[in-house]
Amino acid sequence: MELRQFSVLVEGLYEAALNPEGWRTMAADLARAFHSGSCAIQLRDLAAGQTVVLTNTANYDTKAIADYEAHFHASDMYVKGAMKIGVGVPLLGSEVVDDNKLLNSEYYADWLKHVGIFHLTGAMMAVDSGAIAGIGIHRAYGSTDYTVEDQHVVGLILPHLTRALQMYRKLSGLECQGQIGLAALEALSVGVMVVDAAGRLLFANTVAERLLQKGQGITVSHGHLRAQVTDRNLVLQHTIQEAVAGFSGRSSHTGMLVMPRRDALPLSLLVCPAPGDRLGNDRLKAAAIIFVNNPDDRITPTEASLIAQFHLTPAEARLTAALLDGEHVDDYALPTGLSLHTVKTQLKHVFAKTGSTRQSDLIRIVLANPVLRMCRAG
Repeated sequence: MELRQFSVLVEGLYEAALNPEGWRTMAADLARAFHSGSCAIQLRDLAAGQTVVLTNTANYDTKAIADYEAHFHASDMYVKGAMKIGVGVPLLGSEVVDDNKLLNSEYYADWLKHVGIFHLTGAMMAVDSGAIAGIGIHRAYGSTDYTVEDQHVVGLILPHLTRALQMYRKLSGLECQGQIGLAALEALSVGVMVVDAAGRLLFANTVAERLLQKGQGITVSHGHLRAQVTDRNLVLQHTIQEAVAGFSGRSSHTGMLVMPRRDALPLSLLVCPAPGDRLGNDRLKAAAIIFVNNPDDRITPTEASLIAQFHLTPAEARLTAALLDGEHVDDYALPTGLSLHTVKTQLKHVFAKTGSTRQSDLIRIVLANPVLRMCRAG
């Protein structure tokens, strides 16, 4: 293999580590470099007991991949033999499995023959404490076997492939954390936005998007968060920059702002420092997260959350939600078609289940629970 071709392969491995789309062509590039028609890189999650074919050449059709990941990974004679020799060791297939034994095996008859694999060079790699990986470069039965020189080249590629897979695993974990973080923010009943130091909007949950679309108090202009009242822009930007600096360690600042609105009560904003990688942007070192309280929104716990928290019946949960919305017991009874006696009986049950003795206690107990207030309906 020429030095230039080797360099291109190594560069491609590190690009794939940063951008998973790069793995799609990696197997074909490796197969071509070894004058082969087949290559695959598999990743085995030891804790989950799962094997995933990360990249493969065209001879691996959808059924072949599914069958391998579901069944044949457990009977892979190459992997078993390679693990006996040790991880990180470049191998030739004939060193791992006797040719005649392979040809007479069910593994060859049921799977390898279907994808056109017989000769092999490759290795197993220790990626981290929870995963191992394997690379196999293959030729079909009747083709020329691989040489010691091919084995040597695999040994040169191996450290780079191992590091690329380690980077891929770590970044995939961070991406998963970020998705979980954004999903949590989306579920909140209050408006939540994430911005960078320049005020560029990176994320807004559904509640915040509705507020921004109205353009009351705060809005978005050319991708950046802006105050509706122009003279509050500088204060908003300064507070955001202070919050970002707080995450960076230059200060510790969480800011509270009041944003006036025309013909409406002002918004209340809480601006906090936040690590960008935990919010789904692994390239962003720091950001600010902004919680918005809109006095027009009546944040009342959902009936489902009241049922789950206090073991109320659906009827008791409806009554509790109405009381939290400021409705009087007498006013609630009439439109529901219930007698006042029935409603008061339901209320007694609610008091008993929530540990309250009067309506003011009930409202305080429920609204003091931040989890209940954060649950958004729908």
